[in-house]
Amino acid sequence: MIHNYIKRVGKKIHDINDQPFTLQGVGIGAWLLIEGYMIKSFKTLDRPRTIEAFIESKTSKEFLDYFKKEWINKFFTNEDINLIKEQGFNSIRIPLDYQFLFESSNEIKELKIKENNFEILDGIIRKCEEVGIYVILDMHAAPGGQTGTNIDNSENDSPELFINELYQNQLCYIWKVIALRYRNNQFIAAYDLLNEPLPNWFSTYNDRLIPLYKSIIQSIREVDVNHMITLEGLHWSTNWECFDQLLDENILLQFHKYWSNPDIESIKNYLEIREKLNVPIYMGEGGENNHLWYASVFKMYDQLDISYNFWTYKKMSNSNSLISFAMPDKWEDFLQDNTNRHETEEILSLLLSNIAFDNCNVNQDTINHIQRKNSFTSPAYGFDYYGNVISHFSEKNRQSSFRNDTNIEIVNYANEIVTPNFRQYDGEEQKDNEKLQVVLHQNERIKYSFYCEEINIKMKIIIKSN
Repeated sequence: MIHNYIKRVGKKIHDINDQPFTLQGVGIGAWLLIEGYMIKSFKTLDRPRTIEAFIESKTSKEFLDYFKKEWINKFFTNEDINLIKEQGFNSIRIPLDYQFLFESSNEIKELKIKENNFEILDGIIRKCEEVGIYVILDMHAAPGGQTGTNIDNSENDSPELFINELYQNQLCYIWKVIALRYRNNQFIAAYDLLNEPLPNWFSTYNDRLIPLYKSIIQSIREVDVNHMITLEGLHWSTNWECFDQLLDENILLQFHKYWSNPDIESIKNYLEIREKLNVPIYMGEGGENNHLWYASVFKMYDQLDISYNFWTYKKMSNSNSLISFAMPDKWEDFLQDNTNRHETEEILSLLLSNIAFDNCNVNQDTINHIQRKNSFTSPAYGFDYYGNVISHFSEKNRQSSFRNDTNIEIVNYANEIVTPNFRQYDGEEQKDNEKLQVVLHQNERIKYSFYCEEINIKMKIIIKSN
């Protein structure tokens, strides 16, 4: 049987039917690698190893093993995949901690495989294939750590992957094993070789990234010549200065974008490299903000033919992820080490109950704003991104707080040019003195596009006349 795979065709991605499309997905953070902020424990327990050590110290090794197993079984399930499909997304990005799939070692290259855990991943991938969801496998935590921070479950807060050659050899072996296992699966969209390598304070190792990418690609291509490979830039996947050529014919370049202007100027460098290298680009992580920002930035990706992945799918007690689960009673007491063993086990058992799909809350408002559909609010500054005359028109150059390429005047409510603040980490509204409005002058126009699944719709437009 001849299979088709997702692939690069110039600046486009083609699906398994060889039709151009963009990946529009969500990241499944916290399933196989818990980051502390997702369970509101960042100040005390920021990564899996500290979370697990604390739980074991408060309970027992047996309870910790039970908790980890139940977390994996309940946090992300077939029901979640069905929801993602029903809501109109076509892909997921799964962050992997290599230690979930392999035994760690400071001595050998060919790490022992945890077959039972691979089978858990297999099951999720099979479900995705069943409903037509593509999967990006993301190496979020590599041997030794690639960031030296909590997000890769770093042991010594140092990017030891780039210091110790053994860890590099292990990573090449890991990707070869993964590629061999999934080489015939059409619904694996891409191998994401390394999440957010080398923040600026470890830039002394920057010149080691591309050689490592080359080695991993060589290992993968020895067993899998079909699947697309996505490469991330330096410093939280924001710096693309390392990309001056394609390392393989089937490459997807990836950037991440948080808490920044939802405008073309902020991604201009990525667009220029797309043209220069004739390669598709992918916003692999973006979110953790308020709904107005979502309505603007994800519109921009859609209209500029950029694939995207919303981060993150599921968190504790919030309104700015796709779904949320309740914080257990006495959670703060647990985090502050003010509970005994019995209380700790009760609290963690309640947490396991709360993360079950049927006990979670779907944040439909978040989904609607990401997709600009049905009931949602568009900020004035979120007009279309197709270009001059098509999306907006201005007869003269005007000063603006951002989106300066449009010549449309964007100011705060006091009619002042300001530096916008788009850092609403928990989804809160902007402060009154930071809220923005558009000023249209005679003969100027702007266009807004959105989608509605219902025939009868109501619109409310707020206009202030001078």
